Amino acid sequence: MEASAVPTRGRWFWAVYTGAWLALGLWQGLNAIVGFRNAGRAIPAWQPLTWELSSVAALAVLAVLVARFERRFPLSGPGWVRHLPLHVPAALAFSLLHTSAMVGLRSVVYAAFGDRYDFGDWRLGLFYEFQKDLITYALIAAVCVGTRLWAERRRHEWAMVELERDLAGARLAQLTAQIQPHFVFNTLNAISNRMHEDVDAADRMISAFAHLLRVSLVEPDEAEVSVAEDVVWLERYLELMRERFRGMLVATLEVDDGVRDARLPRLLLQPLVENAFEHGLASGRGRVDVAVTERDGRLLCTIEDDGAGFAIPVEPGVGLANVRSRLDLMYPGQHRFVLASRAGGGTRIEIELPLRGDG
Repeated sequence: MEASAVPTRGRWFWAVYTGAWLALGLWQGLNAIVGFRNAGRAIPAWQPLTWELSSVAALAVLAVLVARFERRFPLSGPGWVRHLPLHVPAALAFSLLHTSAMVGLRSVVYAAFGDRYDFGDWRLGLFYEFQKDLITYALIAAVCVGTRLWAERRRHEWAMVELERDLAGARLAQLTAQIQPHFVFNTLNAISNRMHEDVDAADRMISAFAHLLRVSLVEPDEAEVSVAEDVVWLERYLELMRERFRGMLVATLEVDDGVRDARLPRLLLQPLVENAFEHGLASGRGRVDVAVTERDGRLLCTIEDDGAGFAIPVEPGVGLANVRSRLDLMYPGQHRFVLASRAGGGTRIEIELPLRGDG
């Protein structure tokens, strides 16, 4: 941070602070002038202005001292009761300083106009000013307490927001990292099973799996990617599945050109397709159709299969539960996730997200 950054902000604060007190003094002085003239008393305008502006000038300086004193011995939080007696002599000193400064400034201005300022009886004058200054001191202290409590509340709220964001980010990172080991385990298990049936097919699956892992190494390590980036992973995965279930599986992938730059959670589509193979198409025979389109200004992702559907009750797997959790974290109240039976048999998953691009 540059050295001039803080002083600049300080100058603005003190300019506003001084202007506010000056405006208060002028307002009170003008009201006093109007009051005297309504009462039919002929009095020079500079005198009421001098009275009010001198009082306000002294208060402006003393208010800063009161604020610092109250910060040193706060009237809120732990121990405020112990600090309260300290503010009694502080209020007395505040009144004495205010009255002395006010009288001194008025005497100087009166002398400049060739006149003499008469404060009157000092005992009565001090008592009169003290009962007003006591209220003024209490108001200044109350403003200090209120400002501090408001600032503490705002800091607490921001801390809670930061904490929730950090926890959500950690949870999201955990969920995203969870997908790939789960997928790797399932794929290696599938290759192992295929090895006993068709060694050549298993070899081709290993080659496709290696290609898929190479793609994963160059993927951006972020929660959201473009549709085009996420589809690359899915295309490689479908190649692997077609090799695994050669001649038994039909898998299609359609992506509208207009949504290829749209953003969606990284590894959103592949776990859902994998879920279809695990539950609906466990035998590998059937059809899976994936489509990413735009509907009513939103991004629509659909995954359909013609497998067993809900005829065989199953518990949601890691992939499906993971996707739901990530969507709840990334798009709270802004997404739609529907898992339902497909017309003609099978399952249909439909996800609707806000449509937003890289820019």
